[in-house]
Amino acid sequence: MATITGAKLEIGSNASTGTSNCTVTCRVTFTKYEQNEMKEGLKFALHCALWGEDNGLGALINPDDFIFSYASKHYPDATPTSPEVATFTATLGTNLLNEDFGTDEVYGRLRLKNLYTGNVVTAKTNVIKRNF
Repeated sequence: MATITGAKLEIGSNASTGTSNCTVTCRVTFTKYEQNEMKEGLKFALHCALWGEDNGLGALINPDDFIFSYASKHYPDATPTSPEVATFTATLGTNLLNEDFGTDEVYGRLRLKNLYTGNVVTAKTNVIKRNF
């Protein structure tokens, strides 16, 4: 199965405009079998979203907060390689990242789905802790 490695979140904020540039990067490595099958029509979709981490009393009582979803990337793309380097970037209002009281904990969640089998591989980026 394909793997997601090197998942990283970077957030640069601009106080004068009240915006933050949020970038998630990762590498997606496909197996030789998957690379051959993609030549025959196999497709993958890579989804990325920003979440606010809540280390409360568990997922049912205090689940993580959804913040933002990027447009998905699809593979194979126009220049298929393995590994693929994926970059998701968006400029958001900084207030959107203020997901709870006090210090905020924001991370990226990546989800690669094989569109034929339905198998899913996930990865989580680093957590950025800051008052937004």
